[in-house]
Amino acid sequence: MAIPNEILNMNNYHAIVYTYKTVGISKLYEHYIADEELKLLKEDGVELCVIQTCNRVEAYLYSTQEELERFLKRLDNAHKKPISNEAIILHGRDAIKHLFEVSSGIDSLAIGEYEILGQIRESLGKCKKLNLSGQALDFLFNEALKVGREVRLKTQISRGKTGVYALAIDYAVKRFGSLKGVKIAIVGAGEIGNKLALMLKNEGADDVTIFNRTYEKALNIANKYGFKAKVLNFDEVNEYDLVFVAIYYDKKVKLEKPKLVIDLSVPQIVEGNNTITLEDLKALSNLVLEKKREEINKVNDLILSSLEKFEKDVESFNVNRIISRVMSRVERILEEEIDEAYKELTKQSADEDYIKEVLHKMGNSLIKKIFSPLFNEIRRNRNNYEYLDYIVKVFGDGELSDLKAKETKE
Repeated sequence: MAIPNEILNMNNYHAIVYTYKTVGISKLYEHYIADEELKLLKEDGVELCVIQTCNRVEAYLYSTQEELERFLKRLDNAHKKPISNEAIILHGRDAIKHLFEVSSGIDSLAIGEYEILGQIRESLGKCKKLNLSGQALDFLFNEALKVGREVRLKTQISRGKTGVYALAIDYAVKRFGSLKGVKIAIVGAGEIGNKLALMLKNEGADDVTIFNRTYEKALNIANKYGFKAKVLNFDEVNEYDLVFVAIYYDKKVKLEKPKLVIDLSVPQIVEGNNTITLEDLKALSNLVLEKKREEINKVNDLILSSLEKFEKDVESFNVNRIISRVMSRVERILEEEIDEAYKELTKQSADEDYIKEVLHKMGNSLIKKIFSPLFNEIRRNRNNYEYLDYIVKVFGDGELSDLKAKETKE
């Protein structure tokens, strides 16, 4: 599908969705799409952007139905099993609405979380760098980010403790009363470990050690917040009072001595009665959801109005695109005519600059007088853009067959 030369079609937006609600947190990691797989999924003319977090894997496409079906087959081949059968697949308005719900935070494990806006922005940037996404998805994702920001300005959906990590910290604070003086370990020095370290610092934690398989990464985070760093050793981790775990590990681990372990890993790696997992945090999130029911209703109203606005924006986008194409063609014709006229006029030895200036003024005046009434009518009645697209094709050829001339007359 060649986007630049076609009008934007809302029916060509698709979403392939896996979340903690549909496949479960414990199986979600099986659906993650690695960068190497993204390259295999690429197809000329198809736009693709993937959002992946601890509670969702979602692929958004701008494509025809046929191209979507080919993509699903490539997705299964990349994973070496038919994971497309487990997906919820949304089309057109439903796919757009779902992305707006995601950006608003009402589809998250922790209702109202802020992190999702940054994750959407980063996902779009990454896919653009890989030349996977283009103008159509850029148009949609930027609108989704606007919706997410508007929701947080006009509702209280994000007020209070939001986000999975915030829920985890809040749970620990309630369990210990205060984190000051508590011996705390963070296992993992990735994005999650960094966020946990910042939140713990803000909560007054003063005895925190970052454990990681790569010592330098642990040290980078530890130095930022005045904490300690060590190479990962679960025997040492077992000596701490409070442990946060956020790594991928291919073995199950038992930490019996800590009073509380919060395992944010996907899949879960720590076993024991002292361990809280993402599934437990999901239950806490459901309690928060009930308290925010009224705000969720307000968010849904905003999403519906944003959908209507998006549809109008698509219409305006299409109209302006077609007008731009028409004008580009007219301007090329004008330049060609001016060059021809200029050659003739200069034969009369007149002032060259003056002649060219007069011709340009004449040409611009003609364009405005001829096209302004047409474009004003198009803007008033946007349903006409399909007919305009036909006019553009006529401009492209410069000629019509007898059959097409008859159709045009009719």
